Amino acid sequence: MMQDRSAARGFILRVLLSALVGLPIGAARAEDLANKPPLDAPAAGSNDGARQGAALSGNAAPKSEGAEAWDAVKDTTNPALLEAFVKRYRNTFFAVIAMARLAELREAAAAKTSPFGTLPATEPVPTSPIYPGLAIATDRTRPRAVLYDEDPTNPAGRQFVGSVAWRTEPIKAEGRPDELAARADVDVPSRGLRVTISFRRNLDPSLPASHVIDLSFQLPTDTGGGGVANVPGILVKSNEQARGEPLAGLAVKVTGGFFLVGLSNVAVDRERNLKLLLERSWFDIPIVYANQRRGILAIEKGEPGEQVFKTAFTAWGQYSAAVQPAADMPSGGSSNAGRR
Repeated sequence: MMQDRSAARGFILRVLLSALVGLPIGAARAEDLANKPPLDAPAAGSNDGARQGAALSGNAAPKSEGAEAWDAVKDTTNPALLEAFVKRYRNTFFAVIAMARLAELREAAAAKTSPFGTLPATEPVPTSPIYPGLAIATDRTRPRAVLYDEDPTNPAGRQFVGSVAWRTEPIKAEGRPDELAARADVDVPSRGLRVTISFRRNLDPSLPASHVIDLSFQLPTDTGGGGVANVPGILVKSNEQARGEPLAGLAVKVTGGFFLVGLSNVAVDRERNLKLLLERSWFDIPIVYANQRRGILAIEKGEPGEQVFKTAFTAWGQYSAAVQPAADMPSGGSSNAGRR
């Protein structure tokens, strides 16, 4: 089961993150997969010629069941049909296209029904309309976590204080020694929220990401706002009251409550992301709930988190390069964090 999830999330990221490096995959790739000629099909001077030759000879490859089913539902505006398709053909490329289509329909519906609209698709991930207020004192035995929830009756929003436990953990890597990851376990008891965040470097050469961040949310189903429907990206900041600066990358929803953020592997973005991850003391994770209200989960590194990141980056062989002063690192970078 874990291998299926790992393979699926890697494939989804490869499809969606390709936008960051300009790899032309999508509908054309789907067509290639669906209509790939048999191995013994005669060669021709072009793809069209090959397909025509196969058709004339009667050897054209029949469409798969998934391809035929996709032809039947691809133009639907019914989310239930797309959800059923994804469930039935979850291991096919067409399921990825169906998930993208489903996301479009949900965003369009949210824009019509939500008083707050939807998060912008081409701008850096915002921290507004919730802005962190004064810090609430805790016993300081652990780094802080604070959830800021939007509240239509209170312009300042609501705050729920929790804590975060940082540690390193080994990750099994097929055919390689165990890989080290940085992990944060966040607990906000008054909201019933638990979040697990894992930071790891990417070792898959086919995936255009320097690092991958896993986020798993556990929230009671009867909690106001419903579950977490979207995580637009991740921001970092120097202190709790500072405004967040987005990491360059792309966030993807894998399943309910489980999200991946792939950090851009473009050289200038990678250098900027690494420095921000090591130098900033807090993370901001924007959240969109099922009822389209927003929240921000602010997470402090503290001394334990600083040590965990130093240990992980040292194990990855990236610590020394990341702490070197950059010649002219742009303050804004070429962030893609809000891109979908």
